[in-house]
Amino acid sequence: MDLSAVPRMSADDVVTAALAGIALGEVVIAPGVEDVSLLESVFTADRSAFHGQEPTLANRYGATP
Repeated sequence: MDLSAVPRMSADDVVTAALAGIALGEVVIAPGVEDVSLLESVFTADRSAFHGQEPTLANRYGATP
C-alpha cells in the first residue's frame, strides 16, 4: 500500500508529544488527536469487541469437518 500521499507529523513533534504524554501519565499517546474523547470512543469499542473473550480457541477455529 502506497502511503506516500498521507500527511506525516515531524519526528520532533512525535518525540515532544511522547515525552509530554509520559509526563501526563498517559498510557496511550496519540500526538495528532486533539479531542481525547475520540480515543475513549475507540477504547470503549475495543473493550466491547473483546468482551467475553476466553483464553481458549474459539469454536469457529476448531477441527475442520
